[in-house]
Amino acid sequence: MKQNKAIYAGIDACKAGWIMVKNAGENYAFGIWQHIGDLVAANPDVGRFLIDIPIGLGSPLQPRTIDRRLRRELGKRGSTVFNAPIREAVYAKNYEEAKAKNLAIEGKSISIQSFNICAKIRQVDEFLIQNKHTKLIESHPELCFKYLNEGEPIWSKKTTPEGIEARLNILNKYEPKTSELFRKILSETQRKEAKKDDILDAICLCLVNRRAAENLHFLRDENQSDEKGIGIKIAYF
Repeated sequence: MKQNKAIYAGIDACKAGWIMVKNAGENYAFGIWQHIGDLVAANPDVGRFLIDIPIGLGSPLQPRTIDRRLRRELGKRGSTVFNAPIREAVYAKNYEEAKAKNLAIEGKSISIQSFNICAKIRQVDEFLIQNKHTKLIESHPELCFKYLNEGEPIWSKKTTPEGIEARLNILNKYEPKTSELFRKILSETQRKEAKKDDILDAICLCLVNRRAAENLHFLRDENQSDEKGIGIKIAYF
């Protein structure tokens, strides 16, 4: 099926796998998939996906430098950014092995939070190694919210009622249907599948993707791509 580049989507990791929100004109659709390959295959109409997951992994000869730049962009909210583990650590069998591999190659360990998302990073990495031309582009919701908020990061945490309300208010300025869409997804999914902030982040990336159209901006790594030829850049608008 021919892709329609007017259809944009946002993806966030969630407990059940991945939650996606997509937009075509005035209509929105959403769903949850366990595997990223199944998500992409089930949505051939989407021309571009923004996804909140590290894409392009570091290696001994080509370290990933973009996370430091993203942290600087977010200032005091830089704590929302973790250093993506190197590829060897992402494919490690357990936390101790992952820490040892990262320490040996990059000179620093990785947090348990970083390790806990390694399975999803690996899933996307494996998919992109086989599908380099798939329109999956890394993004970061807090970076997107900063620029939707006139260049000011949102200081409240997205897991609090105040943080959710602040972010919904910003998104409603660009899409008045945001609160209604958020409530709909909330009512039709379970919290054991996706948390409130997962839903909010997927909506944010969808709206940013749609609003940017052909004018996405990017933070770029010192290396254009990783050793597997996967590009390293983070999209925002």
